[in-house]
Amino acid sequence: MKSKKIFQRIAAVDIGSNAIKFKQFRIRTSKNLFPLELDTFKRIDLRLGQDVFETNRISEESEKRLIQELKNLTNKVRKRKIEWAGICATSATRNAVNGNEVCSKIEEACQTPVNILSGKQEAYYLKGANTRKIENLNRPIYVDVGGGSTEIYMRNSSEEFYESFDLGAVRIMKGKDSIKEWEKLKAFLNVVKENNADALVGIGGNIRRIFKILEIQKYSPLELKEFEEIRKNLSKMPIVDRINKYSLAEDRADVIVPASDIFSYILEHSNINKLFAIDWGICDALAFEYLNENLS
Repeated sequence: MKSKKIFQRIAAVDIGSNAIKFKQFRIRTSKNLFPLELDTFKRIDLRLGQDVFETNRISEESEKRLIQELKNLTNKVRKRKIEWAGICATSATRNAVNGNEVCSKIEEACQTPVNILSGKQEAYYLKGANTRKIENLNRPIYVDVGGGSTEIYMRNSSEEFYESFDLGAVRIMKGKDSIKEWEKLKAFLNVVKENNADALVGIGGNIRRIFKILEIQKYSPLELKEFEEIRKNLSKMPIVDRINKYSLAEDRADVIVPASDIFSYILEHSNINKLFAIDWGICDALAFEYLNENLS
């Protein structure tokens, strides 16, 4: 029988297309609560997708900064004696012709494995999303809109449906999305519609920011009409006005509209008229998986 591991905190890193995200969690002991409590969050602005979606490579400059930032994070984790759930890389890294090479350099510098997730793996990680603060969810779809890709997960009583699409906010902003990928998404949404999905649970910084702009709690419902109004208003604003009016970071102000357009397309083609936003991502999924594997 596998012995239980005793530890108090877990850390994980997500190398995304728009930013590096680091999360550190405390382990809760109460059975009535979700076992992970966010302790530390750090977002490092490093837009790998900007390189990759234009040149198919992670640039030398981005590579150097990426390795240095990850060295700093892993050193801090080790000094604090925190359990390390791992480092994962997503769309930009898996699309880069030198993605594997860069990850090997990270592993050597940080003495930590780096896992490049497939799109399917990334979509399946949505399965564990913590929706305990949302009441009366019947048949939701989970949608994670990132910089390079969008993942969707849904389950009914007997089946799971999940897929990844090369449609992300940075990719669209750079004009690197394809009609074929939009058609693939539309076909998947037909399945969602056939299974009577009735709510969209949105994941990612862009949808959370929309809720913040509207002063709606993340775990409260946002109606389709209100979402479409703010999406259209943002799309008409110059980026500098989005920054000034809503205190958006520069690397959020430019991608928030293409990200909203993806959510809008999904809502339209799945006949869903209600959406939520939650705090969940690859780091949460990694930590949750690590916890279950080591405490089971």
